[in-house]
Amino acid sequence: MSGAPAGTAPDDVNALAGDAERRQRRGTQQLLLARVLVYGSAYVVAAILARQLGAEDYGTYGVIMSQLLWLEIVVNSGVPAAMAKRLADDAPGAAAIEAAGRGLLVGGALAAVGLGWLGAPTLAGLMRIPSGDWLLRLALLDVPLAAAYASYEGLLYGTRRFGVLAVAQAGVAAARIAGVVVLTRLGVSLVGALLVNVLATAAVCTALALRFPPRRLTFPWSRAVALVTVAAPVALYLVTSQVVVNLDLWALKSLWRGDADVVGFYVASANLARTLGVVPAVQAGVLFASIAWAVAAGDRARATRHIQEAARFALVVVTAAVAILSLDAGEILSVLFSRAYAGGGAYFPFQVTGFALFALMDVFANALMAGGRRWMAAAVIVCVLPVMLAANVVLIPRFGAVGAGTSMVLSIALCTAATGALTYRAFGPVVRLATLARIAAAAAVAAAVSRLLPVAGPLVLVKTAALGLLYLGVLAALGEISRDDLGFGARSGAAS
Repeated sequence: MSGAPAGTAPDDVNALAGDAERRQRRGTQQLLLARVLVYGSAYVVAAILARQLGAEDYGTYGVIMSQLLWLEIVVNSGVPAAMAKRLADDAPGAAAIEAAGRGLLVGGALAAVGLGWLGAPTLAGLMRIPSGDWLLRLALLDVPLAAAYASYEGLLYGTRRFGVLAVAQAGVAAARIAGVVVLTRLGVSLVGALLVNVLATAAVCTALALRFPPRRLTFPWSRAVALVTVAAPVALYLVTSQVVVNLDLWALKSLWRGDADVVGFYVASANLARTLGVVPAVQAGVLFASIAWAVAAGDRARATRHIQEAARFALVVVTAAVAILSLDAGEILSVLFSRAYAGGGAYFPFQVTGFALFALMDVFANALMAGGRRWMAAAVIVCVLPVMLAANVVLIPRFGAVGAGTSMVLSIALCTAATGALTYRAFGPVVRLATLARIAAAAAVAAAVSRLLPVAGPLVLVKTAALGLLYLGVLAALGEISRDDLGFGARSGAAS
């Protein structure tokens, strides 16, 4: 990627860089807000469905949705990112790049739907879902719609229309909440819950198509090949990483022969732990671009600083979640999903630790890929998958959901250690020791206060918020965070 045009004055170069930095910062803030809305809507939907469906049916819904998400990631992974890169490099070819990306995504989605339709009875039997073949087939209708939406993500990222993308993400969230609210009036069922997901995606895709109609309908093969070349290693990483964070649930549903409600408790607990997914969702793209620019400029020290800042952000967020939420997990699940799901609190410490490690692993993996080691990041996770599968087979029949959670933590810990070591070798220290010490101290204070203040019912949410403020206050007192980190200053982790 080239720099400023030849002959550009230094002041002009600085102005261009400043404008790009401001746009990137503003886009990150817009997408962060949109992601918060998406995660918030997911919890509203989950809370309503958990109460209305009951633990067993809600467990089935969670398993089907996790498989649908994984399949959509398989179909869509890598292509939107490749579209964004090619659009930035070749603005005159935007229409052809857009057509190639959309063709690859929708074509792959239709092929996946065909294979999924044929394999639905087998998968339903493996997962022990009664009448699951038709439930799975209904869920599959979302796959081509999600692919069309992903093509617009690539287009909007590539043209830096972050505000439009944020509105689209918020639109998906609003549509899902509206659909579930309507469903409660008509009668909640598994079929209705899956149909709401399909219709919400269809509504947003329709709005995007009206706003940005396709500019070219033919399929440019040469552009498609170029996109695939960039997308392949990124797609392999994203697909395998999603297997890692879902295999414990799939194995539990398949291998557990005890109380069926346990799967529902595990799904509810996992939904709470998945809030940590906001960390890689928000900062992965910014981190990747920042390191890529630094590497292209030959500035290894700047790349290392980007990694340290990203790791710092991840550690601040995930450590708070582990320290504050784990102690009251059962009570929080009771408030969010109903008292029947309090048993999920026993599994939450495993799941939140696993997702915390995953957020840190994603920082290291993106650093490796941005530094030109794209296949290396994917290879680490691929090598860990057999270990995770073996751990599930051994632990779940004996220990149930605790065995599934243990398998998840051990496997992601291996991935994090391996990618962290490789990143250290490529860029140097990835985490400052002083940062680790301050975060650990703040977490210890928050956990100690939490133990001294047991509460029940909705007050647990007030307590959680207060502990979060206490945690941030301790970090501020120790000098680890400042006004800039809290969004009151001009600092941006994405800045070059």
